[in-house]
Parts: sequence; C-alpha cells; structure tokens
Amino acid sequence: MTSSLISLSGGSPAPVTLTLTRPGRAQASTLRRVAAVVTRVLKMDSGAMVRLVSRGEDATDLLIATPLGCVVSQRIHATVSEDGAVISADPLPALLGDAATADDGADGASIGLSGRMDMLWAGTPPPESGWSLVDTIPGADVREVFGQLQAEAEAHSGPAGLPPSLLDQPLLRLTSKGQTGIIEIPGSVVAAMGSLGLVKEPPAQLVDHDLIRVSVTGSWIRIDAIFGTAYLPRPGGLARIPTPR
Repeated sequence: MTSSLISLSGGSPAPVTLTLTRPGRAQASTLRRVAAVVTRVLKMDSGAMVRLVSRGEDATDLLIATPLGCVVSQRIHATVSEDGAVISADPLPALLGDAATADDGADGASIGLSGRMDMLWAGTPPPESGWSLVDTIPGADVREVFGQLQAEAEAHSGPAGLPPSLLDQPLLRLTSKGQTGIIEIPGSVVAAMGSLGLVKEPPAQLVDHDLIRVSVTGSWIRIDAIFGTAYLPRPGGLARIPTPR
C-alpha cells in the first residue's frame, strides 16, 4: 500500500502525523465538518490547541480547546503517530480540507502536523469509559436555549461580546436518577455547542437520532450530540482544560 504525505511545507516531515484509515474522499463530509469546527474555534481563539487521542485501531478524537469553558471532540477515521500529542489548531482546516479532496483511491494517506506543545495542556484527556448517564434530552430543546441565548446577546452584548453573566449562568439543569445530583450546563458551553454547529438541525435521515446525552464521571461532564461532543470540568473534580493564550 502506498502512502502520500500532506505536510505543512516541503521540508522535513512533521513529528506528528495522522494516517487515514479510510480514503479521504470516503470520509470527506466528516473531514470538512471537522475543518469547519476548527475554523470557528480559531476565530474565537487564534492560539487554540488540539489534543489527538487514539480511539481503537482506526479512529482518533480531536479534542479542540475552546475559550468557552469546554473542549469539543470530533472523530475521524485515522491513527495518530503519537497518542495524546498536543498541536496547534491553526494548520488543521487547510490540511483536513486537502485530505478530503485528495485524489487517493486508498487509505494510508498521511497528514503531517505541527510540532508537539504538550506542556500547554495540563492534565489528562477525558476518559473513554466509566461514564454514568444523567439524562437524554431532545436536540431541539438545546437549539431553543441557544436561540434564546443569541437573542439575549444581541440585545445586551457590548463591544467585548457576550456579557459574562450570560456565559456563567446555568442554562440547562439536569437531575440524575442515580447519585450524581443536579448537573448544570452554563451558557458558555451552550454557546460553544450552538456556534460550532454541534447541535444544528440534522438532515431528515438523522432526525430520529437528534438527542443530547449528558453523562458524568467524578471529574467530567460529557455532552454528546449528533455532530460532536463537548467536555467540561465538573465542579469539585480534577479535570483541567487549557485556558486561552
């Protein structure tokens, strides 16, 4: 099997690579969606970082740090050369876009990334297992809350953007039937999921799956939607996410 390299420059290979486990054209819609999400995050924070976490033998989660109190996860069919590597988000939109349109009929194409910057992301990534489900809510309910947040922002925001009171205010409260107590999702995370397209209205064939699952561990809150996942630290837990640079 032959491999091609999509790199930042014609120089020496980058120390971290993503090797596609499905042809770029076969997962083009996913690669373009991830590129769009990263582009939107970079508009919020030009210094945003991405942590690359292996998920099984053929997938990698891109944990994208946002300035809105959460990290957003997008999954692609690829393996990463260095599990857990932290890289700059800046080159990703162009590289993923190139991979989606590359004239490569087989998997094995490699995407060359920037150098590692692990020290800027303290702590460990969210775990893959050990989650307890709190509740499942319709995606339309979250879109409605996001719409209300947008309306409030248009009415009251100033030159600096959304008022901190809106971002800090809990906009979703969920009560578990187990022992997790009340779980609160602040406006900042609702804003992140809405503005990044994680809870956008799905096409007709996905309407039956338009549900938001909220789960927790002792340190993390996880919000799963059709188009991605958001993770935020649970109050009192040990989870840490990067702060904007």
